Formats: sequence, structure tokens, C-alpha cells
Amino acid sequence: MQSNKKPVSSPTKLFNYYQNSSLAKMINFINEAIVVLNIDGIVEMLNSNASDLLGARRERIIGENFLDYIESGSDKNSLIKRSLNAGKERIIQVPPIEVTLQHEKSDDQSLDVELSISSLPEEFSSSNSLFLCILRDMTVHKAEYTMLKRKAETDFLTGLANRHKFSSYISQQWTYCVNNKLPISLLMIDIDHFKRFNDEYGHVAGDRCLKRIGDVLSLSLPNRDALAARYGGEEFAIVLPNCHAQNAQLLAMRLKRHLAQLSIKLFALEADTKLTVSIGVATHHNQRYASPESLIRGADTLLYQAKAQGRNQICYL
Repeated sequence: MQSNKKPVSSPTKLFNYYQNSSLAKMINFINEAIVVLNIDGIVEMLNSNASDLLGARRERIIGENFLDYIESGSDKNSLIKRSLNAGKERIIQVPPIEVTLQHEKSDDQSLDVELSISSLPEEFSSSNSLFLCILRDMTVHKAEYTMLKRKAETDFLTGLANRHKFSSYISQQWTYCVNNKLPISLLMIDIDHFKRFNDEYGHVAGDRCLKRIGDVLSLSLPNRDALAARYGGEEFAIVLPNCHAQNAQLLAMRLKRHLAQLSIKLFALEADTKLTVSIGVATHHNQRYASPESLIRGADTLLYQAKAQGRNQICYL
């Protein structure tokens, strides 16, 4: 295709003009979503995979500015413009970037794709006037990544956040609360005599017990910003951003009461066996603690104070 040919006036004529060209045959053969752009970002050609991705017939898209399909306000627009403009002087090859495309058929529907742009060889485009744009749908990849990330942050037995997620979350929320002069509270919870429980009734019953406790903690969270985590074997933690000491203490009392109601009959054990917990409650406010680590140490110290005073207690400052 020569750049000095007279422009074709309508998208339909463009479509008819290009569809039998060697370039069209090439991009239709490739099992990727391919869009051919000119220097101004106008769609000169695309294959059926690209039209399916954009949600419109090829005749409808040809002649449109491809940048109009990229979510408005994106800094990727200017990057693509600069790249195409650079293509006037030299061969370009833009490595894959992630952009959000607006679906043609719906203003509310968008799609995350990986996009790369490169100059077409001279046999298809003289004077570097056409560019090959490859689009890869990121939907499946992102869903898989989200699932793997969630698994990596979740305790397999209880379904609560694991220690890794707890550490990153409390650091994140500490920074937010300190910057906004908000309190942040932490509950450390330990099942009393759990080793004895495991030794007497077995690890299967112990695992059922841990899972039920995880369910209770999860259902008792006061809001979506609170996070319950399995901190260690039989030790749990609850992060409470923007939570004053009094509210944290009330939650601890409510949790202790709910956990006491977990009848051991649920675990097919003897009715007179009691399940109790010890809880330490620490709140950072007015510069009481220096860091997330010192808040954790404070709650942990209060937890062991509760255990030292006979267990089945709540300790707080």
C-alpha cells in the first residue's frame, strides 16, 4: 500500500478497498486481535478478532480514531500519540502497555487489554505510514492473577487472611490512619489451652474448632475495613482502622461472648468441655505507639497479660 494513493472517502469503501490486500490476508491469518493504524491513529484495517474485542463490525470501526476507544483521561493516549508521531521519522516498536478500552456497544462496559504498536514493513507501508497494533484481552489473566493473589493471602484452614496479608494490611492502614489523625486498634486473640484440646480430642476436631472460630471472627467484623487474620497456630488478630479504644474493647467482649457459645457438642466432644479465649486490645491514638510493629507488640503483651491472669480474660490499656 502506497501512502501517496488518493484517500478513500468512506469507511465502507476503505473496507472494500483493503479487504483483499496482502496485508488484510496476513492480519486475518494471525490468531490475535490486530488493528492497523495510520499516523493520526485512524483505523485503516482490523481483523475479526479485533472487531469482536471492540464490540462492532469492522465496517463500523474502520475510519474511526482508535484513541476514542481508549478510556478518556488516560495518560496512555498521549503515549500512543507520541509513538505514532515518532513513526513519521523512524521505525517504532512500543512494548506492551496496559490500557482500558471502551466497548463500542456500551458506555458502561470496558475491557483491560495489553497493547503493543510497531511500524509495518515497507512492503506494506511506505514512509512508515502504517502501524500494527496488537491487542490481548487481559480479562482471564487478571481473573487468574486475582484468584492466585487471594489464595496467597488466605489461610487455607480458616479462610481468614494469613500472616503475610495481616502484616501488609496493618502497615497500610497504620500509614493511612496516622496521616489522617485517626485511631487504629488491634485485637490479639488466643485459644486457651488449645494444645491440650488437640492432644485430648485430636487434630481433626482441633481443625474444626479453628475453622468455626474463623467463621465467628469473620462474621463479627464491624465494617469492611476491618481485617481478621490467623496470626499463628491458635492465635488470631483483628485490625480495626479508625476504631477508638472503647469500640475495640466492646468488640472484644462481644467476640469473647460469641466464642463461649460455641458448644463443644458441635465438635462431637463432651458437653462439659469449655472453649475460652484470651484477648489483648491495643489502640494507637495520640502517638501512643511508634510503629505498626510496636502496636502489635503492645497487643501481644496485653494478650499474654490476660493469659498470665488466669486466661479467659480481656486486657487493654
